[in-house]
Amino acid sequence: MKERIKNIILNFIGFVFLLLGIAAIINTISNAELGLAPILWMSYISLILLGIGALKKDGFLIASQIIILGIPYVFWNIDFYYYLINGRTLFGIVDYFFVPGSFIGKLISSQHLFTIPVSLYSLYLIKLKRNDFWKVSFLQVAAVFFVTRLATSPEKNVNCVFKSCTNFNFGLPYILEWFLVYFAMVLFANLIINRIKIFTKN
Repeated sequence: MKERIKNIILNFIGFVFLLLGIAAIINTISNAELGLAPILWMSYISLILLGIGALKKDGFLIASQIIILGIPYVFWNIDFYYYLINGRTLFGIVDYFFVPGSFIGKLISSQHLFTIPVSLYSLYLIKLKRNDFWKVSFLQVAAVFFVTRLATSPEKNVNCVFKSCTNFNFGLPYILEWFLVYFAMVLFANLIINRIKIFTKN
């Protein structure tokens, strides 16, 4: 693919991700009932960083966000399509999407359906030069957890930091469970990305 066309595609992807991230934040601020707490949702933060990564042609940054979102978004999509087919949730994740609420909020939330495929395509166009992007992911996940715990309340349960957002748990102390699950998902997704040769520079 010619460099000029590649840049146009990546700039468009970056613009869309930034627009979605900013729209999500504005929508949150405009909703007085929610307050400012939902601004800290990992998805919103990652959308902004994915947009920056695509615009800067930074595969390292894009990969660090893919491995944070990848597995949670797979479960979100499974739950979404299961609900469409069966009329009920499988994991208890997407219930909110199918109850009456803000159309704009649902439109923004629909990014779960395409963010990972589009991000992977961006990574394919840019290529990776390093494979230690998991370090950024770990730092981001830990920082978001502690900031969310300090700045929000259990009633909001942003990023599921106070209790599980699904209908299953592992019976461990919740903070330990949250970190073990998140770090395990990040490491597993990191392993997958690093094994796919089309994402790395030759």
